[in-house]
Amino acid sequence: MSVKTITRIALMSAILYVSKFALDAIPNVELVSFLLIIYTIVFGKETFIVATVFNLFQFIQWGAGDWLFMYLYIWPLLVLVTLLLKKVVKEEFLVWAIVSGMFGLAFGFLCTPVYLIEVGPATALAKWVSGLVFDIPHGIFNFLIMLVLGKPMYKLLKKLKIAYEK
Repeated sequence: MSVKTITRIALMSAILYVSKFALDAIPNVELVSFLLIIYTIVFGKETFIVATVFNLFQFIQWGAGDWLFMYLYIWPLLVLVTLLLKKVVKEEFLVWAIVSGMFGLAFGFLCTPVYLIEVGPATALAKWVSGLVFDIPHGIFNFLIMLVLGKPMYKLLKKLKIAYEK
Protein backbone atom coordinates (compact mmCIF):
# COMPACT_ATOMS: atom_id res chain seq x y z
CA MET A 1 0.00 0.00 0.00
CA SER A 2 1.25 3.45 -0.83
CA VAL A 3 1.71 6.18 1.75
CA LYS A 4 -1.11 8.10 0.04
CA THR A 5 -3.49 5.16 0.44
CA ILE A 6 -2.56 4.64 4.08
CA THR A 7 -3.02 8.35 4.75
CA ARG A 8 -6.42 8.35 3.00
CA ILE A 9 -7.56 5.32 5.00
CA ALA A 10 -6.39 6.97 8.24
CA LEU A 11 -8.25 10.20 7.43
CA MET A 12 -11.45 8.43 6.43
CA SER A 13 -11.31 6.28 9.58
CA ALA A 14 -10.76 9.33 11.77
CA ILE A 15 -13.67 11.20 10.15
CA LEU A 16 -15.88 8.14 10.66
CA TYR A 17 -14.91 7.88 14.32
CA VAL A 18 -15.30 11.61 15.04
CA SER A 19 -18.70 11.74 13.28
CA LYS A 20 -19.93 8.82 15.41
CA PHE A 21 -18.63 10.40 18.59
CA ALA A 22 -20.03 13.85 17.71
CA LEU A 23 -23.55 12.50 17.22
CA ASP A 24 -23.61 9.99 20.10
CA ALA A 25 -25.93 12.24 22.13
CA ILE A 26 -28.63 12.14 19.43
CA PRO A 27 -30.39 8.77 19.51
CA ASN A 28 -30.60 6.89 16.21
CA VAL A 29 -28.71 9.51 14.22
CA GLU A 30 -25.31 8.53 12.87
CA LEU A 31 -23.16 9.23 9.85
CA VAL A 32 -21.31 5.91 9.87
CA SER A 33 -23.69 4.22 7.43
CA PHE A 34 -23.72 7.28 5.18
CA LEU A 35 -19.95 7.65 5.14
CA LEU A 36 -19.23 3.96 4.62
CA ILE A 37 -21.57 3.89 1.63
CA ILE A 38 -20.04 7.05 0.12
CA TYR A 39 -16.48 5.88 0.84
CA THR A 40 -17.24 2.54 -0.80
CA ILE A 41 -18.77 4.12 -3.90
CA VAL A 42 -15.70 6.33 -4.36
CA PHE A 43 -12.82 4.24 -2.98
CA GLY A 44 -14.07 0.67 -3.28
CA LYS A 45 -12.62 -2.26 -1.36
CA GLU A 46 -10.23 -0.22 0.78
CA THR A 47 -13.33 0.82 2.74
CA PHE A 48 -13.18 -2.61 4.41
CA ILE A 49 -9.99 -1.39 6.08
CA VAL A 50 -11.69 1.86 7.09
CA ALA A 51 -14.50 -0.11 8.76
CA THR A 52 -11.94 -2.27 10.56
CA VAL A 53 -9.98 0.74 11.84
CA PHE A 54 -13.24 2.36 12.95
CA ASN A 55 -14.09 -0.81 14.91
CA LEU A 56 -10.64 -0.72 16.51
CA PHE A 57 -11.17 2.90 17.57
CA GLN A 58 -14.54 1.97 19.09
CA PHE A 59 -12.97 -0.94 20.96
CA ILE A 60 -10.20 1.30 22.33
CA GLN A 61 -12.74 3.85 23.52
CA TRP A 62 -15.46 1.56 24.89
CA GLY A 63 -13.80 -1.80 25.53
CA ALA A 64 -15.26 -5.15 24.55
CA GLY A 65 -18.97 -5.83 24.61
CA ASP A 66 -21.49 -7.73 22.54
CA TRP A 67 -21.82 -4.67 20.32
CA LEU A 68 -18.19 -5.13 19.23
CA PHE A 69 -18.93 -8.55 17.75
CA MET A 70 -21.91 -7.02 15.96
CA TYR A 71 -19.82 -4.17 14.54
CA LEU A 72 -17.22 -6.66 13.30
CA TYR A 73 -19.68 -8.03 10.75
CA ILE A 74 -22.33 -5.30 10.41
CA TRP A 75 -20.09 -2.54 9.03
CA PRO A 76 -18.16 -4.81 6.62
CA LEU A 77 -21.53 -6.19 5.49
CA LEU A 78 -22.64 -2.67 4.56
CA VAL A 79 -19.41 -2.20 2.59
CA LEU A 80 -19.97 -5.54 0.83
CA VAL A 81 -23.59 -4.72 -0.05
CA THR A 82 -22.49 -1.34 -1.40
CA LEU A 83 -19.74 -2.92 -3.48
CA LEU A 84 -22.23 -5.41 -4.94
CA LEU A 85 -24.79 -2.70 -5.77
CA LYS A 86 -22.30 -0.07 -6.94
CA LYS A 87 -22.17 -1.18 -10.57
CA VAL A 88 -25.96 -1.33 -10.85
CA VAL A 89 -27.00 1.68 -8.77
CA LYS A 90 -24.12 3.99 -9.80
CA GLU A 91 -25.00 7.60 -8.91
CA GLU A 92 -28.72 7.15 -8.18
CA PHE A 93 -28.83 8.69 -4.72
CA LEU A 94 -32.51 8.03 -4.17
CA VAL A 95 -31.62 4.33 -4.40
CA TRP A 96 -28.62 4.80 -2.09
CA ALA A 97 -30.93 6.62 0.34
CA ILE A 98 -33.26 3.60 0.28
CA VAL A 99 -30.30 1.24 0.84
CA SER A 100 -29.08 3.37 3.75
CA GLY A 101 -32.57 3.60 5.22
CA MET A 102 -33.14 -0.13 4.93
CA PHE A 103 -29.79 -0.76 6.60
CA GLY A 104 -30.78 1.45 9.55
CA LEU A 105 -34.14 -0.27 9.76
CA ALA A 106 -32.47 -3.70 9.68
CA PHE A 107 -29.74 -2.81 12.19
CA GLY A 108 -31.41 -4.52 15.16
CA PHE A 109 -32.16 -7.60 13.08
CA LEU A 110 -28.51 -7.72 12.03
CA CYS A 111 -27.58 -7.86 15.72
CA THR A 112 -29.66 -10.98 16.35
CA PRO A 113 -26.94 -13.56 15.55
CA VAL A 114 -24.98 -12.36 18.58
CA TYR A 115 -28.14 -12.32 20.70
CA LEU A 116 -28.97 -15.86 19.57
CA ILE A 117 -25.63 -17.03 20.94
CA GLU A 118 -25.86 -14.90 24.10
CA VAL A 119 -29.45 -15.39 25.20
CA GLY A 120 -31.20 -17.85 22.88
CA PRO A 121 -33.93 -17.50 20.26
CA ALA A 122 -36.83 -16.25 22.39
CA THR A 123 -34.89 -13.43 24.02
CA ALA A 124 -33.12 -12.59 20.75
CA LEU A 125 -36.52 -12.19 19.09
CA ALA A 126 -37.76 -10.07 22.00
CA LYS A 127 -34.67 -7.84 21.81
CA TRP A 128 -35.12 -7.37 18.07
CA VAL A 129 -38.85 -6.57 18.31
CA SER A 130 -38.40 -4.21 21.27
CA GLY A 131 -35.57 -2.49 19.39
CA LEU A 132 -37.78 -1.63 16.41
CA VAL A 133 -38.72 1.58 18.20
CA PHE A 134 -35.05 2.58 17.68
CA ASP A 135 -34.56 0.97 14.27
CA ILE A 136 -37.44 2.80 12.60
CA PRO A 137 -36.09 6.31 13.33
CA HIS A 138 -32.59 5.02 12.56
CA GLY A 139 -33.78 3.99 9.10
CA ILE A 140 -35.61 7.27 8.54
CA PHE A 141 -32.60 9.37 9.52
CA ASN A 142 -30.23 7.23 7.41
CA PHE A 143 -32.57 7.71 4.43
CA LEU A 144 -32.82 11.48 4.90
CA ILE A 145 -29.08 11.98 5.48
CA MET A 146 -28.20 10.10 2.29
CA LEU A 147 -30.96 11.82 0.33
CA VAL A 148 -29.75 15.30 1.33
CA LEU A 149 -25.98 14.84 1.60
CA GLY A 150 -25.24 11.84 -0.64
CA LYS A 151 -24.76 13.46 -4.02
CA PRO A 152 -22.83 16.54 -2.78
CA MET A 153 -20.51 14.40 -0.63
CA TYR A 154 -19.99 11.93 -3.49
CA LYS A 155 -19.07 14.74 -5.89
CA LEU A 156 -16.69 16.29 -3.36
CA LEU A 157 -14.92 13.00 -2.60
CA LYS A 158 -14.70 12.16 -6.29
CA LYS A 159 -13.02 15.54 -6.98
CA LEU A 160 -10.66 15.05 -4.03
CA LYS A 161 -9.78 11.55 -5.24
CA ILE A 162 -8.92 12.85 -8.71
CA ALA A 163 -6.81 15.68 -7.27
CA TYR A 164 -5.18 13.30 -4.80
CA GLU A 165 -4.16 10.82 -7.50
CA LYS A 166 -2.31 13.43 -9.59
